Amino acid sequence: MDRWLNNNTVVKVISLLLALMLWAVVNNDPTVSTGVGPGQVTSHTNQVGLKVRYDARKYLVQAPSTVQVELKGRKDLLAMSSLISPDSFDVYVDLRNYGSGKHDVPVQYEGVPRGLEVAIQPSHVTVTIEEIKKIEKTIQVDVVGKTKAYGKVGQPVVNPQTVTVTVPESRVKDVAFVRAYVSVEGAEESVDTRAPLRVLDHRGDPVEAAKVSPATVDIHVPLSLTPAKTVPLKVGGKGVPADGYQVTAVTVNPKQVTLYGSQEVLNTISAIVLPDVEVSGLSESKTVPVNIPLPDKIQKADVTLAEVSITIVKKDEAAIGAVPNETGKPEEQPQPPATIRDSVELPIKVQGLAEGQSAEFVKPSSGRIEIQLQGTKEAIEKMDKNKLFASIDMSGKPSGQYTSSIHVSNLPSDVKIVNQQGLQAVVLVREQVDNQRVNS
Repeated sequence: MDRWLNNNTVVKVISLLLALMLWAVVNNDPTVSTGVGPGQVTSHTNQVGLKVRYDARKYLVQAPSTVQVELKGRKDLLAMSSLISPDSFDVYVDLRNYGSGKHDVPVQYEGVPRGLEVAIQPSHVTVTIEEIKKIEKTIQVDVVGKTKAYGKVGQPVVNPQTVTVTVPESRVKDVAFVRAYVSVEGAEESVDTRAPLRVLDHRGDPVEAAKVSPATVDIHVPLSLTPAKTVPLKVGGKGVPADGYQVTAVTVNPKQVTLYGSQEVLNTISAIVLPDVEVSGLSESKTVPVNIPLPDKIQKADVTLAEVSITIVKKDEAAIGAVPNETGKPEEQPQPPATIRDSVELPIKVQGLAEGQSAEFVKPSSGRIEIQLQGTKEAIEKMDKNKLFASIDMSGKPSGQYTSSIHVSNLPSDVKIVNQQGLQAVVLVREQVDNQRVNS
């Protein structure tokens, strides 16, 4: 059998027999025929993809994607044409002799079997040709997020430093920036990553028609960590309370603070002593805020404010309520769980924009906000920061600039926001202008 198929004469005979059989089937099909004999003329119409012949290295083209093609002829020829490979039958426009601009060009075809009549609708199409421009742009790197450890984020190093932007001639003025974004959220050491590039206009919107080469770059963000040490906070009271009253306890919250600085300086610090709280003339307990003083050459502390609580009772109540212990001193009353502070940086989501509107952050310009949190150590450690959601509501707002309070969602009930009054954003709402896209 293989030897037959390898013989050209045998293959030709088989092909002829198949063609005759197909002709007989078509001309004897009672559901299709409306006449007698092979001279019967019929037609069929299809949507066909329109190919565009042009120099893709120099131009971008906008053209219709399909046209309607009607083939007329004898049924046997139409049946034979259906067996032809689609690759050998082309409907196209030839733009190789056209320059930039809008042109009305004829639709052409090739590869149609002889004996068939071809009708194309439309016979001419309008195309737009734009010359491709290449622009060299320097990459800007935006570093976002908060490192896990305190330290200095250095200047990002990007490789390569410049890229080529390919853009239609009409969109050259729109290309303002080529940016890459790198997150250092939770980083404990320098960050090395490969980041995609975005081509943006002067408003920060993507230029969809632009292509950048290379599409990604290597970025190194150096992080210099600062040594840290956690030490206790100490405080006392000064003065004498009102007659008949006495101080039974002086407590501070938080009980400790983490300091950042050179290791040599940290080695000399064992505790932070807060200024004594004035109790003169007091007849009731009170809580006062106290600034935590930073020792010389200490760069930063994880908290800067402590709350000092002074417990004052009448002397006779203190005597009745006191239960002597083995040392003869009143037993200390249990204190409520100590609270600690933490912070998280969140992106601000704009909600409620109408269709066709866009928003730009005026303040903070980064579109991110730092949230100061306070709660028990257990609550802070248990909290999933990734579930926190910061947003502002622009529902029903026309174009203009607005100052809006920032709402934080998914915050546990036992954790509160310390800087709630400062959680505001200034947003510029605009009517969005659709970018003109160029399809090749």
